Amino acid sequence: MADRETNKKLAVPPIQVPIFVFRRLWPRLRPHRWALAAATLFLLLSGSIGLAFPLVVRHLMDAAFVVMDRSLLNRIALILLGLFTLQALFNFCQVYLLGATGEKIVAGLRKDLFDHLLTLSPDFFTERTTGELTSRLTSDVVRLQGVLSYQISELLRQTLYLFGALTLLTVMHRQLTFTTLAVAPAVVFFAFVFGRRLRRASTEVQDKIAEANTVAEESIVQIRTVQSFVREPTERGRYGAGIDAALKAALNRALTRGVFFGAITFVTFGGIVAVLWQGGRMVLEGAITGGQLVSFLLYAVMVAAAITSLASLWGGYQEAQGSAERVFELLGQRGTVSEPRHPRPLPRPGGWPLRFDDVWFRYGEGLPWALREIELEILPGEVVALVGPSGAGKSTLAGLVPRFWDPTRGALSLGGIDLRQLSLRELRGAIGIVPQEPMLFGTTIAENIGYGRDGATRQQIEAVAAAAHAAEFIERAPEGYESRVGERGVKLSVGQRQRIAIARVLLKDPEILILDEATSSLDTESERLVEQAFEELMEGRTTLIIAHRLSTVQRADRVLVLDAGRMVEVGTHGELLALGGLYARLYARQFRDDEAMRSVLG
Repeated sequence: MADRETNKKLAVPPIQVPIFVFRRLWPRLRPHRWALAAATLFLLLSGSIGLAFPLVVRHLMDAAFVVMDRSLLNRIALILLGLFTLQALFNFCQVYLLGATGEKIVAGLRKDLFDHLLTLSPDFFTERTTGELTSRLTSDVVRLQGVLSYQISELLRQTLYLFGALTLLTVMHRQLTFTTLAVAPAVVFFAFVFGRRLRRASTEVQDKIAEANTVAEESIVQIRTVQSFVREPTERGRYGAGIDAALKAALNRALTRGVFFGAITFVTFGGIVAVLWQGGRMVLEGAITGGQLVSFLLYAVMVAAAITSLASLWGGYQEAQGSAERVFELLGQRGTVSEPRHPRPLPRPGGWPLRFDDVWFRYGEGLPWALREIELEILPGEVVALVGPSGAGKSTLAGLVPRFWDPTRGALSLGGIDLRQLSLRELRGAIGIVPQEPMLFGTTIAENIGYGRDGATRQQIEAVAAAAHAAEFIERAPEGYESRVGERGVKLSVGQRQRIAIARVLLKDPEILILDEATSSLDTESERLVEQAFEELMEGRTTLIIAHRLSTVQRADRVLVLDAGRMVEVGTHGELLALGGLYARLYARQFRDDEAMRSVLG
């Protein structure tokens, strides 16, 4: 739905479509202008030979039926063979140059689109599905590739044939030229009317396919959930419904395309019949020779074919226009978090205070406040825990530190510098995050750990794996550190994935740590060893812990209790228990739940 609304906003009047796409593509065409110029030259040479063909055929026919000169007939046949050889060579050069250039431009467009997606803020991805975005990178870009590699060259070729053949027809016989052109208004009418319908139909097909891809991706990623709830029939139905909707839209597009080309074919060849009839009468009257009629007929067919091809190209261009709009709309997206024009450098390493000054935040205009009136300073080396009920704003507050979002009001500063004045690369390079449920890349264990630092050695990777208590299960794996973890790490347990994520952050060696219950999935012994590694790592560093299990915050220097986006309590574990407020109630409830679980387990 969002995609269709975007398309409505970006809709371009049909007459402006070529200008719109050319204007957006020209910066990408400019570096390849010499290759395009050479391809155009070869196209003109090939087209010129094509235009000369009916004239040569005229002389060939007259040599056979009027002059009856065998040697002249042989010479003309050899000339035709030579012309076709040259035309084949020119066609090869033109098709290769344009095809190669189109491939390079599309490859660059795909890279730029992916690079741009990586710069967008997390809030953008909450509004777009993965299936939709991958559809933009694949099917939509493929349609643009068709424009660059085929449609542009055909547009030039058929335009050359149309105007060249019309010029020669006019020189040869003006009356027959008017008969040939009589079909042009009808063809242009059908091209505009059906071209717009094809554009809308093609856009709908792409939207439906993107929706079906989203369903398929969600089902595959959540395959364990699907199978554990025995919901295979449901997911099969959802995907089938999506494909059926795409099929219905595609059939509608096929019907529109069929009517379009059927009407164009009828009008075009009806015109050829009229030329044949009128030309035949002129031959009978002795006004023209048979060779002249054949030559004229070939030019008339060339004009008709050019008009039909141009109408077809217009329809295809209209279909590609929807894809072009979506691709360039995506490239035009700007994240809510932006790089400063003149970033300030961070002070030298050694720990910086992190300050929240009257911070308010909400995820969109009109939505409720997720954070309100946050006043906080975290000193270097201080361990601060965030606790509170679900939805209190803990993860939101932590997400402001690496600038996944910016405050709606107020400001955050690091070492006395507003975060919005720092380079995102430098800021995020100084922060290490261990999420509660880390996702790994579908590569090897070594590559996942090495993701924390470019050029990390095997010795460094093994050292941090040992510190994160991951070495023991890695060494038992079939291929050790070269074992592949599967998509998103599905071959490993949650606890194993978490220890790899911890090792990755240890390798990064950041100045600031954000731990989202980083030890929640570890057994008691592993948790103890990992916490020892964290105690060394946190020395002299600013550390923020999002705590869901309150037993993990007892050694924090301060505990901040959030409720409905506000800081309602601040103190140490003991102070907050003595206060008897929200923290004490949460702790007591969790303590009772733990006791009940222990009694059940015996």
